[in-house]
Amino acid sequence: MTTSVLEQDYVEPERPYSQKELQYTRDSIFRAMRIGNTRAHHKRCDHFYFVKQNGRKAKEIKEAGSQDVGNCSVCWKLNKTPRHLKKNAKGLIREYCSRFEQSPEYLTYEGVDLETTFYRWLYEETN
Repeated sequence: MTTSVLEQDYVEPERPYSQKELQYTRDSIFRAMRIGNTRAHHKRCDHFYFVKQNGRKAKEIKEAGSQDVGNCSVCWKLNKTPRHLKKNAKGLIREYCSRFEQSPEYLTYEGVDLETTFYRWLYEETN
């Protein structure tokens, strides 16, 4: 049985990271998961996230000219998350939404790790 990203402990950085390294890591993760720069933002639940590049939701957002289209993928994923992990998932969502409401001007190791964990949970994990 595989461990969920929601159950994994945070690993402290062992050394300082430059902004270029952090940006490269972030870009690599987004590229590997095929996450684009189109952002969905659902007013009802106030969740926001970057959608898959050239995905259905990205096309809907572009056509509608609005970030609030369709169902919220975060709410959907939270609904599908096993009960024993829901508290962790809600904490992850809350932390992500408070930290990334605006794009950060200065990247941190913790921020890149949080963003990576959020998108791995949202797009890669199957329940």
